[in-house]
Amino acid sequence: MAQFINRRSLWALLGAIALILLWFVWTRVDAVARIGAGYKAKIACSEIFLAGRDADAVIENEFTGIDPLMRYIDVHIDRDGERIVAAAPLQIGRSVAVYRDGYGCTLVRGGKIAPLPAPKAIAEAAPLPIASDEAFAAAIDEILSDAFADADAGHRAIVVLHDGALVAERYADGFDARPPLLSWSMAKSIVATLIGVAVNDGLIDIDAPAPVLEWSADDPRASTTWRDLLQMQSGLEFSEDYGAPRSDVNRMLWGSKDTGAVAAGKPRIHEPGDHWSYSSGTTNLLSRTLKSILDNQGADYHSFGRSRIFAPIGATSVIMEPDASGVFIGSSFIYATAQDWARLGQLYLQDGVWNDERLLPAGWAAFVARPAGASDGQYGGHFWLNRDGDNGRKRILPGLPEDAYYMSGHEGQFVLIVPSEDLIIVRLGQTRGRDPVSVVVPMIERIYAAAGTQ
Repeated sequence: MAQFINRRSLWALLGAIALILLWFVWTRVDAVARIGAGYKAKIACSEIFLAGRDADAVIENEFTGIDPLMRYIDVHIDRDGERIVAAAPLQIGRSVAVYRDGYGCTLVRGGKIAPLPAPKAIAEAAPLPIASDEAFAAAIDEILSDAFADADAGHRAIVVLHDGALVAERYADGFDARPPLLSWSMAKSIVATLIGVAVNDGLIDIDAPAPVLEWSADDPRASTTWRDLLQMQSGLEFSEDYGAPRSDVNRMLWGSKDTGAVAAGKPRIHEPGDHWSYSSGTTNLLSRTLKSILDNQGADYHSFGRSRIFAPIGATSVIMEPDASGVFIGSSFIYATAQDWARLGQLYLQDGVWNDERLLPAGWAAFVARPAGASDGQYGGHFWLNRDGDNGRKRILPGLPEDAYYMSGHEGQFVLIVPSEDLIIVRLGQTRGRDPVSVVVPMIERIYAAAGTQ
């Protein structure tokens, strides 16, 4: 009898171990699957409900060329509730994204999403002035025709402004001037713009420590300044590896309720200013810290960009998408039409002045275009720079001058600003399977060369 009991106890023990192992494997698989399902739910939600694209076209085409496993993540569209549910077989990684008017889509993480104030309406903007030089417009139009003839380039929208006037624009089949298009990391430059407004209001001194909620006065990280964060020289550890499912950036974008908290919880591994490291977490930390500054002043964080930048310049299409805590995901998720991206670039050409109204501090454009000390000349204040490095690194646009700087995003998003030529070039698209730089740069250089003949 004792032997029977011992055997039964052994089998019970083995069964318990097997269940624990199964639970452990399941949770790990589910956590990884939530990254892919979160990506698919969020992007599908934004493209269908925010950008207004055809749902079948989005589901069929938007997720090809990323990972073969994406095809096994099913998408359910709840049109009445304006939400997207995505999950792998057996509901592994189940993720839900919810659309809200004026705010786009938010992944539901950690329970309910934070309520947000009703968005304030923006009056319809005056159209951009049209360039009068027909020969120049025809030359640019020919360049755009050549660009769109490459069916695999993935161009979706290209807009060119010269001397503040619209020279030409072109859209791919299925796109036009009306729907807003995704920024990816161009959003980082918009966060810098909002911080510039707060600086202009006297709410922020960029050389003062940024008051991050988690950092107490005796925390060494509490000495990190706004400038350190804007120039990506905070010294905070952060893994910007999109190929690793459990990297910091993937957990932040697709698995976190509070995106700013991910970077806030990372240790300092370099002294501020000594090391440059591109970090999407840094931008979301800035976005969340800006919210705390505005909240303390009784200002409305959620209407701040709309009322202080987007409405004054006529960029009425801009939508900043928040995380589940209500903080804008400034690293990645801003939608705007191609013309409105061009307006944002033009604001910098005009040193932050629009219709004789100063929206950004005098010299803010010069600040964001000034090299961060440890970046080898390639990065400024949340803008990329077109400068050669000290150790043989060549600038990304060798045919353009070193005063050019730009917003840049995944898969070839660009808002290029060339002060010496008073030129703005916007390129939005989805370049996959090819290097976006090799696709976009030759076209940009041809446009610049044509502008230089005027």
